[in-house]
Amino acid sequence: MALDSRELRFLSGSFAEFTSHCRFASSSSTIASVLASGAAAAIEYENSFYRVSEDSRRVPPTSQQRQAQPQTQRRNTHTKSSSSSAPGISALPTQPRQGYGPSIQLTEEERALFTLLRQVRSETKLDTTLRVAGGWVRDKLLATPEFQTYHKVLDVGSQRLTSKFQKPSAPSMGRQGTKVLVNTDKDAQPVDIDIALDDMLGREFADRLNEYLSMEGQDTIAVGVVLKNPEKSKHLETATMKVGSFWIDFVNLRAEEYTQASRIPDLMRIGTAAEDAFRRDLTINALFYNVNSGQVEDWTGRGFDDLRKGVVATPLPPLTTLLDDPLRALRSVRFAARLRFTMDDELVAAAKDKSVRNALAQKVSRERVGGELDLMLRSPDPVGAMRLLINLRLIDTVFPIEHYLAPDKTTSTATLFDKGLELLSTSHDHLADCRWSPPLWCKNSRAAFGAVEHRLLQDEEARRLLWYAAFLKPIHDRTPVRQASNPKLTGRKANRSAVAKLLVDKLKRPTRDAEAVERIIKASTDFTQLVNAGCDISATMILLSDVRITYVASCDEFDKSEGLTGSLIGTMNGRLVDSAVEEDPVWQHAMEFRMLCAKPLQRVGPLWRASLFLSISEAMATLEDGFTRLDYTIEGDVFDEILEERRQGVIERYDAFATALQQTGLIGIWDQPPLLDGDTLKTSILKGIPKGPAFRDVMDEQSNWIITHPGADVAALKTHLQETFPEYI
Repeated sequence: MALDSRELRFLSGSFAEFTSHCRFASSSSTIASVLASGAAAAIEYENSFYRVSEDSRRVPPTSQQRQAQPQTQRRNTHTKSSSSSAPGISALPTQPRQGYGPSIQLTEEERALFTLLRQVRSETKLDTTLRVAGGWVRDKLLATPEFQTYHKVLDVGSQRLTSKFQKPSAPSMGRQGTKVLVNTDKDAQPVDIDIALDDMLGREFADRLNEYLSMEGQDTIAVGVVLKNPEKSKHLETATMKVGSFWIDFVNLRAEEYTQASRIPDLMRIGTAAEDAFRRDLTINALFYNVNSGQVEDWTGRGFDDLRKGVVATPLPPLTTLLDDPLRALRSVRFAARLRFTMDDELVAAAKDKSVRNALAQKVSRERVGGELDLMLRSPDPVGAMRLLINLRLIDTVFPIEHYLAPDKTTSTATLFDKGLELLSTSHDHLADCRWSPPLWCKNSRAAFGAVEHRLLQDEEARRLLWYAAFLKPIHDRTPVRQASNPKLTGRKANRSAVAKLLVDKLKRPTRDAEAVERIIKASTDFTQLVNAGCDISATMILLSDVRITYVASCDEFDKSEGLTGSLIGTMNGRLVDSAVEEDPVWQHAMEFRMLCAKPLQRVGPLWRASLFLSISEAMATLEDGFTRLDYTIEGDVFDEILEERRQGVIERYDAFATALQQTGLIGIWDQPPLLDGDTLKTSILKGIPKGPAFRDVMDEQSNWIITHPGADVAALKTHLQETFPEYI
């Protein structure tokens, strides 16, 4: 229900008293203390406001109530008629749907921040309406009880609505499947807040804020200004400041006018809230939180409904919105994946339009494309995001891999992307299943030599790299490593794989990400080869014989100063083993297993779990592919039952393999220091050793001996090296 004039006068008086109190309290404190000292008073002010507007808590005003509200006189002298700046809209609303303000639970810091902004507005004699725009409003609404009732996500294991192996009957344009790795950090609060201004530029308000702080005897805040760049779809000038713990972007409401032949605005001006809302990418991102009134404003008339129904839609006709900024096609996919929303049918049709693909390729920088892709893979539904890119025909634009394919082109890009999606989906689903029935090696977190172990379910960074690796592995396997055309490039840069080139050159991702993804892919191939060669059988023998290599951390300060973090102790069937002289065939076989598995672990390092998951997932995906190629039909449940049995067989093989890796002390081997450094070797053990390849051979021999003789002492190693290289003594 709209506030009447008496309520508004009451709020005005309360706010005046409140700002006076905060001004007095902050007269000799820092910015942080201004926010802190105002927090308690801010809570009382907000509570008094909420008590007055209690009736508007859950239900926005009806159309009759909105029509009965007085027209708000615009103080903005910069604006023109809205009809010319909003293609497809004949008349923009003069009043928004509003409400839900009291339902939003502000933190004390947020309350104090908004109070400070209102103080600046009042003390510097501004008529500005301050509105929080975009994602902050959307996420705050989704956290309220009213909207949460519409978005109960079924977590893994609570209920399965579709068969694990069921294929979609038609291309999916939204939520697909029921598995999602839910973000457990529910208490995280946004630290980036966008403030939209209706009568000035962002840098002008930033100057007023500093003017107020200076007047109060406070330190001013540095202001960063990001200039507009219409050619790259950057239409707004933004002033950025860090106020307390928040990064605030101040920007004016915008209105644009276009020539018929161009999507670059012919005229930019400060607009009304309605004009700005209709120019935003999505209706759910076009909601405003009016800092002055404490209410949420829905100028498009669709934001509340689309947020409630879980729909990603655009305020204007979709093709207009996407051509305005083609990156919005990718943003639509990202929000569908992040929020688990469906995409509006008209938006789907527009995103498939060839003109959108062309504009995305020509108008949007590769950095922005790569950034959106990275955010998709960080979302709760990376599988749905990649599926949408494929079904919207945007995948070739995001991943331009045509250049990297072999000249004969025996494999199409569509086939590679489909295989990548299947492998990504299998990896994601298997990891989701492990939340509820984790295998033994997922429960254990043993590591040696100071290595830090993180399970994939808690390691967001490793999961993100795993999703890249899973989706791109078919491309890696089918594209040759080509020599660099630039003769100045040497070493790794000269022999980068297609995946590394794609990530660095086309998607502008950090080199460290590309190298990590490549390590995961290569190690997963190594693990697959080891298991297929019978290492799973060796692992079973190791477990049955209870062969264990246990790491004991050093407590001796002298050892630590010498770089020795601990030692290894070997046992078999409960008895101590001296690995330097042990000749039991079972032990010897276990050490051969250790030798074979150590090399890929040394190369992949802490990302070994991601590589192993990728190897398991590829085995399961290949198994399912084999079933679909059978010449006869296996009916329904029988198909599922047989496939599930074989999947469990794959999982058990890898469980034994991975548990044996842990039990033989291989986790952390990438951080194991050599027993003898190069100087010691050359001065007291092998004095005649030459430089170059011979020295490298000796160091490699030392590394191999340490792997197969865990816990053996330096004296045994010296004897071995002298017997192996007598010519250098």
